Amino acid sequence: MDLGAGRRLTCCGDEPYNECERAYAEGATWLLHEAFCLHSQADIFRPYEKSHSTVKDACELAERLGVENLVLYHTEDRTIERRRELYTEEGSAYFHGNLFVPDDLETLEL
Repeated sequence: MDLGAGRRLTCCGDEPYNECERAYAEGATWLLHEAFCLHSQADIFRPYEKSHSTVKDACELAERLGVENLVLYHTEDRTIERRRELYTEEGSAYFHGNLFVPDDLETLEL
């Protein structure tokens, strides 16, 4: 989505990034990417069997693509009480832009 003034919002959908999306995702101002679980819990939640990714996967991708702001969504609910804290902690080791892990119905100002 063109947000004007050279800013773009890209959403990869309900599955991990696909290389065919590069033209839309590379250098995006905002990237929305699913992160089903923490990488450290992949053996518990098995995201790859469900065609999903981990926090680490999404954050490494956003870093490689030069994304400014990354929004992680479509997550498991077992860690919901500490999800923002846990996902931000794991993700910040791999992504050095602005990382958002919103709660359901939370609004972000673009």
